[in-house]
Amino acid sequence: MLVSRAMSTPAVTVTPETSVKHAAELMASHGFTVLPVVDASLALVGVVSEGDLVADRFPRDARWPSDRRVTAPAGEVGAVMTRRVVTASPMEDVRELLARMRSQRVRAVPVCERDSVVGVVTFQDLVKVLARADDRIAADVRRRLAVYTTPGRFTTDVRDGTVVLTDRMADRDEWHTIRVLAEQIPGVVRAQVVAATQDGG
Repeated sequence: MLVSRAMSTPAVTVTPETSVKHAAELMASHGFTVLPVVDASLALVGVVSEGDLVADRFPRDARWPSDRRVTAPAGEVGAVMTRRVVTASPMEDVRELLARMRSQRVRAVPVCERDSVVGVVTFQDLVKVLARADDRIAADVRRRLAVYTTPGRFTTDVRDGTVVLTDRMADRDEWHTIRVLAEQIPGVVRAQVVAATQDGG
């Protein structure tokens, strides 16, 4: 499955001049953990995370003595954002992106096309895809296959995201293409094609 089918879009972005307070409000209201940071031309220049926003943002409780000099926290996103960013392309395979996210320990990745942010992929987005109802997945698979082949040729059974397509014509030459088409549907974990038995089962 391509990243374009899993990402959240349009992306909510901030600029380096956005106040930390406003960025926090956006995160809290949308349930985000990361916001892409863009410049005036909408090109990605960094990301700001929950951890970036809350660092040094809470004063020490007055009941705890401290000799540390208190300095005012940064007021704008540009001063707290992370500039080295893991990004993805809309045409990247989700499986490959997931491996990068896990290896680099990032929870959210901006999706960019020609340097512009077109979406964001988070673990939450991927969990939502995985949680899609089997009946919705089956309906989408049928619609996709109806465009490619004879309507009604395949019967579709989906259980826990695994799709089994039964081919009434038993034409194995197209099975690879059929499987690939089915596995592009969000929520499909695996697809397989089998021939219908002679008794129609």
